[in-house]
Amino acid sequence: MLTLDTLGKAAAAPSFEQPLEMLQACHDKIRRFCDQLDKLPPYIEEHGVDDAARNTIDDVVRYFDVAGPAHHTDEEEELFPLLEERLPTAASRLEQLSAEHGYLHSCWNAIRDDLVALRDGRIRQISRTELQEFARQYREHAAAEEEWLFPAAANALSAEELRQAGANMARRRQGG
Repeated sequence: MLTLDTLGKAAAAPSFEQPLEMLQACHDKIRRFCDQLDKLPPYIEEHGVDDAARNTIDDVVRYFDVAGPAHHTDEEEELFPLLEERLPTAASRLEQLSAEHGYLHSCWNAIRDDLVALRDGRIRQISRTELQEFARQYREHAAAEEEWLFPAAANALSAEELRQAGANMARRRQGG
């Protein structure tokens, strides 16, 4: 029987004291939520919009409404300015990553309302293609950051700068 997997809690997730590891862990969560989006249409075709589907939609919406934008803000406000200062040749790459953040946000907005309408019973199906395309683009973006951004930050930023970046990330989450 096909079921939607639940998102397990990671044992000992990184803290804000390890900001690059924390950002990596966010990418791992993003991939798990993208997997959920890939599984949702075939699950609904077989089971309808049941409690498991509604719970999955709620989890996905909450993540991409709150954690996704916070993750992008962390990168853009904590890593990008320091990297551009240290690696002037990185400016175009950083601009591209920032543009991708905006594009991913737009893509999310395009599917979010449909997911909520599906959850609430206002529509009966959702575009598998749109969900898969969003998931594909997010996975590719995360892979690009893991290939270049995180290693560049690890090499170019001091331990104190990373500590301060983590403290700033934590402060933003606490609303201050």
